Amino acid sequence: MKRVLIGSPIHQKPEILEHFLISLERLDKEECEIQYLFIDDNENKESSKLLHTFSLNNKNVAIHKNQFNDKYIRDNKTHYWNEKLIWKVANFKNMILQIAREYEYDYLFLIDSDLVLHPNTLIQLMSSEKDIISNVFWTKWQPNFSELPQVWGYDQYEQYYRHRGEVLTDEEVIKRHQEFITQLRKPGVYEVGGLGACTLISESAIKAGVNFNEIKNISFWGEDRHFCIRAQALGFNLYVDTTYPAYHIYRESDLMNVPNFEGDLSTDIYDEIREIVIKGLEAVGSFHYKNGYASDWKSYFTKEMQYRLIDIIEDETDENIKSRLNLKATVIKCDVFTEDNQVIADFILVNDGIQNSKHFIENVSGLVILVKNQASGWLIDQMLLKER
Repeated sequence: MKRVLIGSPIHQKPEILEHFLISLERLDKEECEIQYLFIDDNENKESSKLLHTFSLNNKNVAIHKNQFNDKYIRDNKTHYWNEKLIWKVANFKNMILQIAREYEYDYLFLIDSDLVLHPNTLIQLMSSEKDIISNVFWTKWQPNFSELPQVWGYDQYEQYYRHRGEVLTDEEVIKRHQEFITQLRKPGVYEVGGLGACTLISESAIKAGVNFNEIKNISFWGEDRHFCIRAQALGFNLYVDTTYPAYHIYRESDLMNVPNFEGDLSTDIYDEIREIVIKGLEAVGSFHYKNGYASDWKSYFTKEMQYRLIDIIEDETDENIKSRLNLKATVIKCDVFTEDNQVIADFILVNDGIQNSKHFIENVSGLVILVKNQASGWLIDQMLLKER
């Protein structure tokens, strides 16, 4: 069981913060012990109330209220940073790092509060087994710009690679920039020169001394640059995972596309559930009089449902063997939906078999109800056949 601290300095509008917090609740936290640490730097009392509500609805939430009020200006064009704001945020992040170090967390997941995360983000980042890895997101830094990732190749924000001392023409720079962008559009894990804003940091990196302090002989803008340079100097390579891009609510106009992003997430989860239902029903529905049922059928059902099915199977097995039953079950329809806080799949299954040397085909329709098991994922908990 990995202990993970999810940390975020928060100075955010409530309508944006709400989506960030919902995505944290929706994260898959399988085999993780999660604690939250929020630095409440909000001017808007509604944002502070959202954090308080989150702490009531979730376990292990700590909120540190910052007493220093600084104006952070942003509009529907861009965000306006200054040196004072940057190093204030750096101090907040260092505070979170210090807590992660003192309490010996396995990982710190440091996230900006204007992101909406895919449910698989945390598990995916942990599976990479990298000491420092960011989850990619894409942003139009100016309204008329193309979308760019928050990671870069080297220096300030150069999004291409070159060898030390290599002189490139403008055409080659454009070509390599496009190669960099094209690569990051493909799901995978890639080494980069700089990253930030949605970063998983291992205990090893934390204990080695990574932090957001200013490196005074470097003029690069932004605390993330100083973090990345220090991490590299300490021997830690930097990576980005592009499997499940986050959605960046950089400006209020980006809120209009949040439902589309969340709808895509629902599609992903429903596809996962649909696959489990199909495999489970076909495994327990197919039978061969010599080999019996598929050996893995139990993996798709809760323990309670397994016991109910075993009772049925034991009653039918002897008779099936006597009749030399060969049966192939195929799910031809499976629709997943939610109703009364339950996840339900409506299915039609076709049985194609031979019994007593005679071929037959029959249709079976019904509903299954699924539950989310912390260790095993989605499992079938109930099965209801419809009258024909």
